Amino acid sequence: MALLARALAPRLLQPPRVLHACVGRMPLSVAVPVRVCVPPLVRCLHAGGVQRAAPPPSGDDKRTRGSVAQDDAVRARLAAAKDTAPAPQRPGALSQVVVTLRDMISARTRGAASASRFPTLPRLMALMYPEYRGMALAMALLLVASAVSLSVPFTIGKVVDFFSSPDTSLPFGLSMSTVALLLLAIFALGAVARASSNIMLELAGVRVIQRVRERAFSSALRQDVAFADRGAGDTVSRINMDCNMVGEAITTDLADGLRSALTVTAACSAMFYISTKLTLVMMAVIPPAALGASIYGRYLRHLTNRTQEAVGTMTRTAEERLSPPAFRTITAFNTQAHEAARFNRQVNEIAALQTKEAYAGGIFHSGLGFVGNCAIVTLLTYGGHLVSLGQLTVGDLTSLLMYTAYLGGGVMLMTSFFTSLMKGMGAGARVFGLLDRTPGVPLGQGRSLHAEQVDKRGAHIRFDDVHFRYPTRPDTPILRGVNLDIQPGTSVALVGTSGAGKSSVHALMMRFYEPDAGVISVDGRDIRTFTPESLRAIMALVPQEPVLFEGTIAENICYGTPNATRAQMERAARAAHCTEFIEALPQGFDTHIGPRELSGGQRQRIAIARALVREPRVLLLDEATSALDSASELLINEAITSIIEQGRTTVWIVAHRLSTIRAADTILLLQDGQVAEAGSFEQLDQPGTRFRALMQSQLQAPAPLPAAWPTGKRAYSTRRHIPRAPTWSVDEALAKAMAREHRTPLLDHARLERLHRLAALQVPATPAAMDQLRAELEPLVAMLHVALETGSLDENVSAAPPITALHGEALETCREADTLPLPKRAFEKGGGRWRAGFLVAGDVDAS
Repeated sequence: MALLARALAPRLLQPPRVLHACVGRMPLSVAVPVRVCVPPLVRCLHAGGVQRAAPPPSGDDKRTRGSVAQDDAVRARLAAAKDTAPAPQRPGALSQVVVTLRDMISARTRGAASASRFPTLPRLMALMYPEYRGMALAMALLLVASAVSLSVPFTIGKVVDFFSSPDTSLPFGLSMSTVALLLLAIFALGAVARASSNIMLELAGVRVIQRVRERAFSSALRQDVAFADRGAGDTVSRINMDCNMVGEAITTDLADGLRSALTVTAACSAMFYISTKLTLVMMAVIPPAALGASIYGRYLRHLTNRTQEAVGTMTRTAEERLSPPAFRTITAFNTQAHEAARFNRQVNEIAALQTKEAYAGGIFHSGLGFVGNCAIVTLLTYGGHLVSLGQLTVGDLTSLLMYTAYLGGGVMLMTSFFTSLMKGMGAGARVFGLLDRTPGVPLGQGRSLHAEQVDKRGAHIRFDDVHFRYPTRPDTPILRGVNLDIQPGTSVALVGTSGAGKSSVHALMMRFYEPDAGVISVDGRDIRTFTPESLRAIMALVPQEPVLFEGTIAENICYGTPNATRAQMERAARAAHCTEFIEALPQGFDTHIGPRELSGGQRQRIAIARALVREPRVLLLDEATSALDSASELLINEAITSIIEQGRTTVWIVAHRLSTIRAADTILLLQDGQVAEAGSFEQLDQPGTRFRALMQSQLQAPAPLPAAWPTGKRAYSTRRHIPRAPTWSVDEALAKAMAREHRTPLLDHARLERLHRLAALQVPATPAAMDQLRAELEPLVAMLHVALETGSLDENVSAAPPITALHGEALETCREADTLPLPKRAFEKGGGRWRAGFLVAGDVDAS
């Protein structure tokens, strides 16, 4: 091999085009060893210690064959290497030549492969592999059907010659009726074969589309949340339209392409058999038709990609705008015309692309038809001349005309197949883009958290210098060096203004996203070392906007916990206080619901039950009581408090309502992406703290009206039903009646919520605070005086909505300041009736 390479060295110094010419002129016995032995020679030279020349600059990769600059650069490098190399290392020059040549060839090979016009075609064909048996049988039947169809022109030509000939005898002594029956039988066989082939191809296409859609949807579900943040419209378009185009392209359209190829091949063969001269004249139309088809196919593939992208954008817009929340917003702000104009612009973009496709298709197909008509005119002119010379029979000319029609139809079908194939390849590129996408948080990578020795009292969670930006907003920092240390079985409340990063903390804990920097650990282990599935299995999230799926209430509660028993489900529903409205439904837990058939509060309670049925080690509540009225919020807070007291769950709460925040062991105030303050409620509720300022700033925020007052005779008469601030309960109907009779205003929910916040914050006795307390309390005091004087309060009206909640110290402050005519005796139950008095902190016993 070394001698052969040394002998070729002078040739290797020539430009590449000369080298190719030399190798091409070599005998096969020499050319093959040259092509095969160069790589082993290079490896041998490298193994002998010869150093390889420095690689060419990156710009050299773009050299083209025959470039003079490239050849000069190669010769210059070789000359420099030859001049500088010492005599004992003379083989190094040969190594440089061979390696340079190999690099040039490999670079061009890679460039040719990357520039392939059909990069997705092999993968499209691979999708068809599971159906290869059915496809093979369908193709065989298609061959039979095509053979029968292609025999028709030849048969008709012979029939024409038979009737135009004076000899009326048929071959083999067959009668005309027998020949007709045989032809009908053959045509029936062809029809059965074609029908069977079409059915098998359609079924294969259905199965291919099914598999591709399943894989695409599964791939979409395996993506990270950042993928979903871009919207689902484009993904839905890929799963729906693109998968359908891919399936049709590799089954039905592929069969059409095969049938067209058979038709063209058989028609040309038959035409050559009948008349070689006439067929050669007809072949003159093939080169321009092939060139036009190639140009049209490339243009169509480009248009298809752009059209499908535009369709995906349009689908995403329609999905977003027609969702219930967006639809309500559009209606509320009267922006129907604006949104319609936005959608029309996207539709017009698609229409413009489809218009270009229509023009291109019309020009191409009409041009192809014109070329075919010219071929027929040529056939008739020259064929008639041959008939007049006796070189061609009328029957043969008839067969040629019919085969020409078959040939034209086959060419048109082939161009249609080529068009569909280009569309399928464009759609396939989008589908494969979804299948090949690697999620930022891949599933199944890491060790299982279940196999670790974990603390059964919850989870120890740490954030160490965590930084984070959303992928959709890379220029906006959300978290800037957050440090947290939450012990197992404790509860923490995250508070802060909107956009402070509270929900982002939950998203990072669930590994919806990866932090840009820093470490998040569970029980001392980086969560990135665990599989996302096992990490999320120990957690339960209640989002601010709960999502219900089509199905029964029981299925929605057990969603994600399919092994939950009926008893576990009902226990979780009771803990989330869902049973009252569920049992009022016609079929109870088996009632079929949709995503929006329940009220916001009912959906939120079902979402809480869904989280509780998992019995998680970490419970994440993201504004879990935001859609609840005050009575329901008290019940949910009771359930949350019960979970916290059990000490088996680490609870993270994102909340704005003070009643929810107070129950937490630790409160974290996030500000500017950092933990500004941390501590218990008593520690943070001090003058001058940012937490107190935040709470006071929310006093003027109007509270939401209750969805509905609770009904029934449930009374908050025992200590476990009384929150930290004691609650007055007066029957709503009685309160309204007293307000009408005695002209005392009835407190609305928003005023009572502000009063609750003022009292719970222990507002100092400033004149402004006293004026606000007086304005809020006077109607209530007047109402209570009326109730006390008339003896209207008794046991039968204790099942009432909470009117207000006052902290004891604030009430004592009002009393000491003598700002309100408050009763000085406490309510007590005795002798079967209520005695006059006023409820203050600590005055309620367990009864």
